[in-house]
Amino acid sequence: MREQALAQTIKTGIQGTDVTENDVRRAIERAKQYPFIAYAVDTPYLELAKELFEGTGVLLTAPVSYPLGGMTLETRLDQIAFAIKVGADEINPSLNFNAIKSGDFSTVLNEIKRMVEAAGDDLDVIVIPQFYILTNEEKLKVCHVILEGEVNAIKTNGHGSLCRPEDITLLRREFGNDLSIEASGGIRTTAQAVELLELGANFIHTSTPYSVLEDAE
Repeated sequence: MREQALAQTIKTGIQGTDVTENDVRRAIERAKQYPFIAYAVDTPYLELAKELFEGTGVLLTAPVSYPLGGMTLETRLDQIAFAIKVGADEINPSLNFNAIKSGDFSTVLNEIKRMVEAAGDDLDVIVIPQFYILTNEEKLKVCHVILEGEVNAIKTNGHGSLCRPEDITLLRREFGNDLSIEASGGIRTTAQAVELLELGANFIHTSTPYSVLEDAE
């Protein structure tokens, strides 16, 4: 795959406990040289990133309950309100992983509906179900719940996980094109990214986009 075409499937960002303002500035200036789709930063840097990406067409991604999904619904809604205030374009809410693992899908559905309502027409919602910790049965169940909550886009994993090719195959077999799939988790090479795209992923989310592009044509 050509570098330009591959870059146009990539969502990336800079997030972490040790990230400084200068790190964000440098990372964004480098990212602006590529046709990446979207860029994620931690909440304290959203306003700065919005300013730095002004006029580029790059979508600004705001985290919600990231990365562990352990925040209360009220806290999630506050984060969504802040994302709207600063002009973010999309949000990546980590779902309530504890509820999913407990089989409490009614809580998961209610929280999704409330977040979608809070986002309104201001933000695209791409939820994170954290496939890496789920059984295949849980993956399919939570995706049915996600669709019931009127969300049609997922980011497979958040921090510290691995995107398995078989997960993309599973989703496409079960849901066809009903779900937009952002493959995420441990994607470091061109070969990994191309394989996931060929299996049916719509986008690649990686914190190491330049290594992913390294072997592109």
